[in-house]
Amino acid sequence: MLNMKNERNYKKSPKKNVGFYISLAVCLAAVAGAAWTTYGSIQEYTQPSDESSVEESKDEKVNEEVSGQKYEQSKIEESSKPEESSRQSSKPTSRPEESSKISEEVSVQQTVTEESETTTAEPIDKGEVLKPFSPKNPIKSETMRDWRTHGGVDISAGEGTPVRAIMSGVVKDLYTDPLLGNVIVIEHSGGYESLYCGVTDTSVARKGSNVKAGDTIGYVGKIPSESKDKPHLHLEVRLDGNNMDPTLIY
Repeated sequence: MLNMKNERNYKKSPKKNVGFYISLAVCLAAVAGAAWTTYGSIQEYTQPSDESSVEESKDEKVNEEVSGQKYEQSKIEESSKPEESSRQSSKPTSRPEESSKISEEVSVQQTVTEESETTTAEPIDKGEVLKPFSPKNPIKSETMRDWRTHGGVDISAGEGTPVRAIMSGVVKDLYTDPLLGNVIVIEHSGGYESLYCGVTDTSVARKGSNVKAGDTIGYVGKIPSESKDKPHLHLEVRLDGNNMDPTLIY
């Protein structure tokens, strides 16, 4: 009887072992399922956060770039505006070089004006032009009874009136012309010459002497070709050998 019980127990034990393994497998499956579920939930929980963090980082980067561009642009605009305004406000009306150049030009003009005023003089004090300069249109000559051009100007003056040099220069020549009488020739700078015709033979000027504008060089005398006209000085001015209007000088 005892052996039969042991055999029964022996036969029952394998079934129990199989059940145990089945239960163990079921538990392991349950644990695996739970673990898988937990892992999935963890992934779902972590992935959005990672994506959101990536998107947030991207957004932050974009915002930083945009804000940086805005900052740079605003910085450039703000930096350029004050510079332009400062340039406009601080820009002088004229540069120092230009102002100095203008002042130099003004001083030169003043100097030229002063020199022109001091280096020219009237040949006859308060003399009036009786016959103008007329190199092309003939003028009737009462003395010569014809029409002829006039290469100078006739300035009214009584005999013995002092004749003055219109510009500074050197007495180039003294001679007597059959038509114009005694002539004094003064050579000036720049190619100018002045001829004082009809002076007396008692000339003050000497050939080769230096004269200044306004110096007395002689006295009014007679002009043979214009003897029937009122007493006057016949004055001619030549530039490079060509006659010009003397009134443009004095």
